[in-house]
Amino acid sequence: MTSACPICATKRNSVLDQRLRVPVLQNRVWPDRVSARSAPVGRLDMRLCANCNFAWNTAFDSKLIVYDSFYDNNQLVSQAFSDHVDAMVQRIINSLGEGADTHLVEIGCGQGDLLRRLAKTNRFASLTGFDPAFRSVIEGHDANTRIHACLFNKDALNLLSHPVNVVVARHTIEHIHRPLEFLRTIRAALDDTRPTKLFLETPDIGWIMENFQPQDLFYEHCSIFSKRAMQIACTAAGFNLCTVSSVFSDQYLWAEVDTADSQGTVEPNAPLIRTSDGFHAKRLDFVERWRDLITTLRKDGRVWLWGASSKGVTFALIVDPDGDLLAGAIDINLKKVGQFMPLTGVPIYDPTRLESGDSVIVMNPNYLAEISEQIASQHKSIRLLTLDAAHFEMTA
Repeated sequence: MTSACPICATKRNSVLDQRLRVPVLQNRVWPDRVSARSAPVGRLDMRLCANCNFAWNTAFDSKLIVYDSFYDNNQLVSQAFSDHVDAMVQRIINSLGEGADTHLVEIGCGQGDLLRRLAKTNRFASLTGFDPAFRSVIEGHDANTRIHACLFNKDALNLLSHPVNVVVARHTIEHIHRPLEFLRTIRAALDDTRPTKLFLETPDIGWIMENFQPQDLFYEHCSIFSKRAMQIACTAAGFNLCTVSSVFSDQYLWAEVDTADSQGTVEPNAPLIRTSDGFHAKRLDFVERWRDLITTLRKDGRVWLWGASSKGVTFALIVDPDGDLLAGAIDINLKKVGQFMPLTGVPIYDPTRLESGDSVIVMNPNYLAEISEQIASQHKSIRLLTLDAAHFEMTA
């Protein structure tokens, strides 16, 4: 039976991508190659709704996902990403009124990095975070900041000591296999007698498709929104959608939502992706081209990828599943250095491992300038390639 879209209930959908064996956690690294090669696996069966362009994994099993203290998706070691987060903080601040009783909840707060930045603005009476992967305590900040190491659900509502008027969920809803239920749980936590804002940030399936980024489809992201799907979902959950815009060089959607009485509007503000036909064939061609290119580059030196997170883990798995072509992955998150990526067992090193003559495949073009600067500081001649293989840069 064809699965109905979790957002608009339409049964017209097409297969986007299928993979029989993928790691259930892309941001869980392993201490040795043997354990990495034996990492827990799941199945990918990504569908694309013909009506709202929501993409979801019909084979997703939430029981396989365990976000514990070994999970690390910290991207703030990158200045480029840190600047992006600062820009999102400013968007939140700019939306606030002049009142002094603003109580903010962040769902999926990680290790509290965004909450720390928000606390520095002195605009909030309280800041509360929820994340099962939270490992420690917030240090160096006042008692108004608190993080609960648990999922945000109906039971979590009892942990809130103040009426909430701002909710933030950045890069969380794509991990939720019942996103409408998630949004409705948030809506139930809000006081109808006072205006409340919700901010959502999540990957854009439109960008993934338009730029053909197969490494951006992986198990953890079981729910990937388009602008239209976000509009429909927020309205169905009882919110009034204000805006959905593109951020981070169009890779992400940023939705600003409130609880006004208006039902909002659901108008397509981006062209619909009519079909996913040919995606599998394109992926096969993508893999063949990259394997051929890596083989050619290896004649001149070692070939690395830069970025040992979701994109890098998935790229390595589809292009080099046995981990015998790539010399390793480069990452500036020191907590990952010395570890191994799941299934492929590709080792992770810091940038000093690079030598002149090596080639580096950059997993995210948003970091290309930053990476170029880091390599240039080592005075080494390194070839940089972006994933479209159309950009080559030699840094000496």
